[in-house]
Amino acid sequence: MTGNLDAEIGRVNELTRAMLIEYAAWGSKIKVGETQFAAYNEMLDFVNVRMETVESCLLLIENQKIADALGLGRSLLEHYLLFILMCRGKKVFKLRDMTNLKEAEFKKFLRDEREKYATLRASGKTSVIDVKKAPRTARHLMYVFEGYKFEDDPDFILPAHYFHFREFHPETMRLKEEDYFQYYEPEPELVKALKGHRAESALNYKFYLSYDGLLEFLELNELIDAPVIARIEAHYTFLGKFLHPTHDAARNLHDNSNVRYGDTRVGMRQPYSKTAVLLASLYLCYLTAGFLDEAAGLIEGAPEKYISQTGTERLRELSGAVPEKFPYFWFLFNDPPLYDRFNYCIHHATDEELQEWGGYANVPKERVPFSQHIYGSLEGALTGWGNARCGSYVPPRISS
Repeated sequence: MTGNLDAEIGRVNELTRAMLIEYAAWGSKIKVGETQFAAYNEMLDFVNVRMETVESCLLLIENQKIADALGLGRSLLEHYLLFILMCRGKKVFKLRDMTNLKEAEFKKFLRDEREKYATLRASGKTSVIDVKKAPRTARHLMYVFEGYKFEDDPDFILPAHYFHFREFHPETMRLKEEDYFQYYEPEPELVKALKGHRAESALNYKFYLSYDGLLEFLELNELIDAPVIARIEAHYTFLGKFLHPTHDAARNLHDNSNVRYGDTRVGMRQPYSKTAVLLASLYLCYLTAGFLDEAAGLIEGAPEKYISQTGTERLRELSGAVPEKFPYFWFLFNDPPLYDRFNYCIHHATDEELQEWGGYANVPKERVPFSQHIYGSLEGALTGWGNARCGSYVPPRISS
């Protein structure tokens, strides 16, 4: 790579800070219409707390606490996936317990229900969009339909995840009242009711708020496809190594990481590599842009009676600059970087295909698979390479 990595890290973090500043100022630019809709305030409040986490990550990066910044990045990623659904997850489902049937009977019942609702849809007699087998739960049907609508505005849908997130309390799902201090011995009816609340909360978490549930709903709403899921899984797993116990995860991000001094200190004697610092900064920048894009889209899509002026121009300008300025990092929704195209063509493209495309840079993006080795891929993208068939890969030029 040409230039100075310190300067590039500063450039990435500067854009993240600029997005934070603009987001904080954005509220005064939004003009409410004739009706105040509290849900928008609550959704933006959700983003407010995430922006606090972004600011915390910036402080961690500045103080060379890179592994901790990446661990918090995993939390941001999960909240980002949830926020996409809170803004755009218009399809929902209801479950139907059919465990009273044997497997063969359940399969037949599913076929019959699909045929039944297909007929009803054709005649406009049902709002059910589809009937499916519920994933990860034996013999349950999933009835898919459009989300919650308002009687006075049937074209406006408020996603179900907005409600499920507000109503979920982990202590309800995980903790039994009888295992903890109680002022009074509960009545048997209350014990039974609390048990039902735990079961219902666990089921809602499993299908709506768990990581697997988020992916399933994102796919159900056609907000992600199989390639995007693969990228989410890779990023989620990589960032999770710095949140959960994983051998040498943080060590491997340091210079001379195989050297062990056997001393005691806070952190390691070797500094984090510049590539690791840049990686943490890029994650933060892309995630911040993702939150801002969703928030802007939410307000832009609001009926005029709720929002008369959106004020998103500068916000969109800053968030849109992220993939333009830093295209060498492949996150969730941006195109494959040049390095990934180059690497793919070396190993998989034929000479005829390279000639047809006019070089590796023009390989169809759907042909390029994501590399699960995220840190190594960034190191590769920052290095110059040459290949007899594909030509030269020139890393992004970074100003010193």
